[in-house]
Amino acid sequence: MESTPPKCHVAVVGLSHQRVARVISLLNEPPSSKIMSPIHQYELSESDLPSEIPLQVEIEYIPCVATFDSYEDQIGNIVRYLAKLEYHGEFGTSIKGQSLAPFFDVDGGLNAIENPFPGFAAVVVGCGIDTDEDVEKIASFINMLTISCTNTTDVDESKDDSCYEVLVECIKCNPEYSSMKEENDAYRNLSEAEKSEAIASQTIGPGKMAKFAAQVAQKTVSLRWAKELQALEHEKNKTIDQDSIAAETTMCDVAATDAPPPSTLHIPDPEKTRYACKRCRTVLFGQSDLEDPPHAQSLHNFRKKSASKMSQSKVCANHFLANPLPWMSSMDGMEGKLHCFKCDTKIGHYSWTGAQCSCGTWVTPAIMIPMSKVDEMLPSGSILFVDPNNDKGEVRTHMVFAVDKGTISADDIPSLPAANL
Repeated sequence: MESTPPKCHVAVVGLSHQRVARVISLLNEPPSSKIMSPIHQYELSESDLPSEIPLQVEIEYIPCVATFDSYEDQIGNIVRYLAKLEYHGEFGTSIKGQSLAPFFDVDGGLNAIENPFPGFAAVVVGCGIDTDEDVEKIASFINMLTISCTNTTDVDESKDDSCYEVLVECIKCNPEYSSMKEENDAYRNLSEAEKSEAIASQTIGPGKMAKFAAQVAQKTVSLRWAKELQALEHEKNKTIDQDSIAAETTMCDVAATDAPPPSTLHIPDPEKTRYACKRCRTVLFGQSDLEDPPHAQSLHNFRKKSASKMSQSKVCANHFLANPLPWMSSMDGMEGKLHCFKCDTKIGHYSWTGAQCSCGTWVTPAIMIPMSKVDEMLPSGSILFVDPNNDKGEVRTHMVFAVDKGTISADDIPSLPAANL
């Protein structure tokens, strides 16, 4: 008998129940969007998972409306505060709001241990709310309810506090607008046909908010077991790396017959750094194919959490490509794996809804290849040497110049600006 997937509550908060209800209706349209997998960005199968990690998580979006008020303090300053934050029914259409307390009233018995998402797991803010001050007020209120819930619930004490931390994210305006108010005004000025197109493309208006809420939900599910899943993936990759060289060679030979013709392959610039499959040494992409600059600000859909909270490395361990390459197989799905076109080794994955780098940045969309899966190939005509007078031991690169006669030593190399590799 299959177990029921755990339920993850994601609150969608706005200033009016009508706007929130429209977003909720879009989120409820494709039923599949409410079932998410914790392993969507990991090279793991169902058989790899221990019993404490579920195969699927059911997402329930909770429509909420925030009401703010203000008063004048003793010295004449206007103080803005959160007057109430209420639940407006399953579809957000209820005019009268209700208390959020029932979502945090969890029995302290055995059922509480089985719920990995007590209270609200995430809060998505928008629909008229876009200032950091208002978002902080909402976050403080939700965290107060969450602390009360986890303190009275017999949760798994072996997990660190980050497992139960509420993720609070506020939608940001597109680069062409200076604020969400300006963006929302632009949406209201569209014709009905243009609004329908914008909702379908999820680039502005309620469609964009619905897409953002789904991304936050997927991020929440992924982060809940991130530490355990990363450890499992590491162990699996170690096992794969211990395969015999003979088996690898056979696989390369078989896969080579099915490789795409040379005319369809991508040929990176040999004058720039290139990256080759670690297993068969086939060049896959070059420096020009990477994001420029890496983790561009426009791709930051989520705030970076501190290393102490998220237990993540500050150093990037992944390459992110700017666009799909010709040798990549069909990328019609929302996410999938990337394989070397020659030896068919799994080298990475893509996700149009985004993926998280080891440095903590959430990149959307993500065409991600771990650095451990490829070897770096320096440009032709470059040499490496360590300056003996450099106490830091930095490795630098210089161009090699042709000479007609004689030899060339390190002292003959021109002094050129050199970047650390």
